Amino acid sequence: MSKQCPGSRPKADPGLARDRLAAVGFIASLLSHRARNKLATIRAALELLHAGMEKNMPPEYRAALLQEMDALVGDFNLGVDMVRCEFGLLEDLSAQAVIDSVLEEFGPAAQRCAIRLEHRFDPEVDRVWADRRLLRLVLLNLLRNSLQALEGVDAPAIAVRTESADGRCAVEVNDNGPGIPAGFYERIFVESVTGWGGTGLGLMLCRDAMTVMGGGIRYATPKGAAGARFRLDFAAGMRAS
Repeated sequence: MSKQCPGSRPKADPGLARDRLAAVGFIASLLSHRARNKLATIRAALELLHAGMEKNMPPEYRAALLQEMDALVGDFNLGVDMVRCEFGLLEDLSAQAVIDSVLEEFGPAAQRCAIRLEHRFDPEVDRVWADRRLLRLVLLNLLRNSLQALEGVDAPAIAVRTESADGRCAVEVNDNGPGIPAGFYERIFVESVTGWGGTGLGLMLCRDAMTVMGGGIRYATPKGAAGARFRLDFAAGMRAS
């Protein structure tokens, strides 16, 4: 026996997603620019290997190359998802199951960077109305931004947690990095802002994805404070009585 949590099933807004797809040329231009830079670095490493100079590639350089490759694959997958994803197919999902799958995918990159991953789930609000692919896209973008922002931080850590919030479900992704500088605070969801560790584009997509799913996203860290904390808000799904 199950019952509907407070609030009705949210309505998707695929029109907003179609508007975003109209900007796919801009997205492709940005991603291709980043890809060219990363491929140039990877090609230089392959030339060293081809010349039998692998001894000139210290462990930290190889780790950096793997991180570059992860970022390149992530950028490519982001572009593919933007073009192919059928936005707004909302279903009653287990937030924990989706988060677990994302953390499993992200885990190797975090391990290479010595980042501790933490998670805490509230069983009272595990079910959410969401589009599975969009939810994964949002979480992966936030995790990748945190990974970039944690470079050079002592004892880097990323935490993901869920909690109940006024009959809805909140998912938070936070890290112990420097946080977003006060000068970027008001612009991170409305412009392609760079310079603080992320591409800017990813957060614009996160904003639109959450709107399509009938939810929202906000930066919850006080202005100018350290530690980035992003909070996602969803309509709660069904739960056992």
